[in-house]
Amino acid sequence: MPRSFSLTWFLVAVALAGCGLPRDPEGTLDRVRGDTLRVGVTEAPPFVVRRGAAGIPGGVEAALVQAFADSLGAVVAWHWGPAEAHFEALKRYELDLVAAGLTAATPWKAHVGLTRPYHTAHEARGRARGREPGRRLRTVEHTLAVPPGENGFLHALEGFLEPRRRAVEAALVREAVP
Repeated sequence: MPRSFSLTWFLVAVALAGCGLPRDPEGTLDRVRGDTLRVGVTEAPPFVVRRGAAGIPGGVEAALVQAFADSLGAVVAWHWGPAEAHFEALKRYELDLVAAGLTAATPWKAHVGLTRPYHTAHEARGRARGREPGRRLRTVEHTLAVPPGENGFLHALEGFLEPRRRAVEAALVREAVP
């Protein structure tokens, strides 16, 4: 391999390392660290549940969000409301995250950032049009939403969620038990 070829690839690698990828054009991760994580929540049991007169969020997603905020040294400012209003706020960078029992199939996926699925479920979809007895299953992938383009924040959140997939599964099993 020619020496100039190796030097070129070395310089490209150094240049890319200096780019700070992934980046947050709006600085979400840096702003949230040690400060406030603004979270839009919509009730969607067992993922998000409104508890008590004060409306403190509970459920699997609320616990994940609180633990993520703790890992960043941030406090959570919870904002209850309809998911559509939260997505509009995400697009304007007025919220940092939305927890609402979302799935990867949300029509908002073209307008906001979605995490990789942190939980995959298989749900019954009804009779199989007479071809098969019983019910067909569809795959449902649960996700959280972040502002568009905030890839550093998204990367940090996904890195936090990935090792917790089994804990989420266990929590959902506990929630399903009457």
